[in-house]
Amino acid sequence: MAMKQLRSHLDETGARTALVRDARAPPRPPETVTVAPGISGSVGPGVRTSPLYVTAEAPSGRTIREYDGRNVRAVAECATELVVERDPRAVWLCGRDQIRAWWGRGIADMLERRLAAAARRADARLVVWTSDGADDDASEDGDTAVEDDVAVEDGYDVVLDP
Repeated sequence: MAMKQLRSHLDETGARTALVRDARAPPRPPETVTVAPGISGSVGPGVRTSPLYVTAEAPSGRTIREYDGRNVRAVAECATELVVERDPRAVWLCGRDQIRAWWGRGIADMLERRLAAAARRADARLVVWTSDGADDDASEDGDTAVEDDVAVEDGYDVVLDP
């Protein structure tokens, strides 16, 4: 989904929160704070590690902070602080599906809640990008979406399937 299309759709609907399924995030627009997983990770005996990045795009420049992924609360704190400092137009959580796979649903949901609260306080939009589509949310029997996913999607003003 092109950024102009997304921005136009959110403007038309007045939406403040959006879940974009089955799509990878495009390059970050200006005035955006982003949390995204790294593209590589390592697996050891009982341990998986991958970095998480917090970036803040602003006319004055870009801030990038890398975390080793073991202290996700520090990632949430950093993103929240950057939202306060930079006063962005949007807050993005990229790769929600990858975060769920590597760190678990609880961690992904905590990051989402913290970013949603920070975006609300800054009067910014929250956009969550995930590569899982509606079909991936179905249970193994082919039933409708799992209850947790429905509850999460109910928290968005719009859910887009480009």
